[in-house]
Amino acid sequence: MDIYSGILVTHEGIFYGDLIADELTFEESRIEKDDFIISPTFFNAHTHLGDAALREVPRKDLELLVGPEGYKHRMLTRTNISVLREYAALEVKESQKCGTSHFLDFREGGKAGLAVTRGLDGVLTLARPSSVDEAEELDVFGFAYSSTRDHEMELIEEVRRLAKRKKKVFGIHAGERDCEDVESALSLHPDFVVHMNMCPERIKAFIDSEIPVVSCIRSNAFFNLLNLKSYGILSEYDLWLLGTDNAMISTASMLDEMHFAAYLVGNEEAIFRAATSGYEIFGLRHGYIVFNKEYSFKRTSNPILTLVRKAGIRDIERVVLP
Repeated sequence: MDIYSGILVTHEGIFYGDLIADELTFEESRIEKDDFIISPTFFNAHTHLGDAALREVPRKDLELLVGPEGYKHRMLTRTNISVLREYAALEVKESQKCGTSHFLDFREGGKAGLAVTRGLDGVLTLARPSSVDEAEELDVFGFAYSSTRDHEMELIEEVRRLAKRKKKVFGIHAGERDCEDVESALSLHPDFVVHMNMCPERIKAFIDSEIPVVSCIRSNAFFNLLNLKSYGILSEYDLWLLGTDNAMISTASMLDEMHFAAYLVGNEEAIFRAATSGYEIFGLRHGYIVFNKEYSFKRTSNPILTLVRKAGIRDIERVVLP
């Protein structure tokens, strides 16, 4: 039986004790043990794993690259699903090595597109059905759409009602490039919304409704849509989450996302919370990451700050997946 004694860091506090890896349990102790730094695994609250196979992505505006008629969707239709699946699986595997155990994945391509990630450990599939009948047939974690301006609102509303009836998760993009799609997104009362970087003045409406908001800061940077005001507001929100967005431009590793976020958001504790609290929000069980103290954590007095700013794969002794 593998036991790791040390400090467990969580968004609720720091605890001393023993991680019993085979049983996936942490037993607190009154003895201040510190052989290892232990963390819950990370929760990636927004991915598009299906485009991981698109390796040489051109620099284009948001709409031209990922819009309904943009480069990404043209390339996806030209790429065999077996290839898309191969690269999605590779991205998941490598991200899990870095401690990210779950991925809330927006699946394009309707029913056929589900084959890209079907059966991949840790991938929580949110389908994008083209009709209510199609949605009725799908056995998925939930449903999700891009901006309400990309689809018929009547369809989105009907799928939202179906999600409620079937107790499925429903997500939507909003406020990524402006505020024009925010009110329609709010009217859906989604289970979570992605972005809101370019509409800080309406973030409070989501906070007041206790709707989780997911930021994808590296993606915002790629599209020249960074907004420090939005991240500042969200860092004070308990239901703030982090995601990595398109796998064609960013790794799905939450360590990478946290490191980048640390340069822009002056609150490492909030960044860590945003990378780990998805399990509680969506009712899932996390795993554990065991960090050694040979490199980044050597002589550290603030393990969360060190983890968020600079911990890497060389610091990881073991990832215990749930």
